[in-house]
Amino acid sequence: MNRFVNKSVLITGGGSGIGLATAKLFISEGAAVSVLDYKVSEALRHLDCDTYQADIRKADQVEEAVTKVIKKKKQIDILVNTAGIELVASLEQTTEDAWDRVLDTNLKGVFLVTRAVLPFLKETHGVIVNTASQLAYVGSALFTAYTASKAAILNFTRSLAIEMAKDGIRVNSVCPGAVDTPLLNRQFENGKTGPQGTIDDLIRMHPIGRLGKPEEIARPILFLCSDDASFMTGSALVVDGGYTSR
Repeated sequence: MNRFVNKSVLITGGGSGIGLATAKLFISEGAAVSVLDYKVSEALRHLDCDTYQADIRKADQVEEAVTKVIKKKKQIDILVNTAGIELVASLEQTTEDAWDRVLDTNLKGVFLVTRAVLPFLKETHGVIVNTASQLAYVGSALFTAYTASKAAILNFTRSLAIEMAKDGIRVNSVCPGAVDTPLLNRQFENGKTGPQGTIDDLIRMHPIGRLGKPEEIARPILFLCSDDASFMTGSALVVDGGYTSR
């Protein structure tokens, strides 16, 4: 299938994990992909896409990168916000700098990139997909900053969807469960126990009996960006292997 021929797609955090899988799928479906990340990963160097290095917490860097995308691609039809970081710490151990780093990346970064891209999405009546989490719906010890940032993404998405409907822009979010990505694997490096116990304990929290794969989140993202989801806006698509159904 080539559902996205002649579509210009901008993906944040496309250097690894869900963002990288999403970039690969869009490319396979004919899209012209631009990736915005804090560093250009080796994996990106082998993809047929344009890469731009920027810290999404900095408005000037975001605006400069978006300007470069427009200069080359002339338009942006789809924005996918996948960039994000985690913090595993009790609230008492969470420093102000650590809290700000999570909220600035996971929430402020989405705001800054979306704000910079909106004028161009208005021209194309485009689509935005934000990456939240199953932890936007349920709490988890030692994840207070992360869960706060992801829950905020849900209402950011809902409110922006209402605001942008008059401009023909659809805005949705995807809420992954635990996915086998570098972000998650850092919690269990060298066999250490993570906040949910061992990796096997985390797997048991998903009734489907395993972790998700990045491609299993990328495919729902592509669905939300496609004409198949043309009547969806302000929605949150939960793709969590049953985690929130327990």
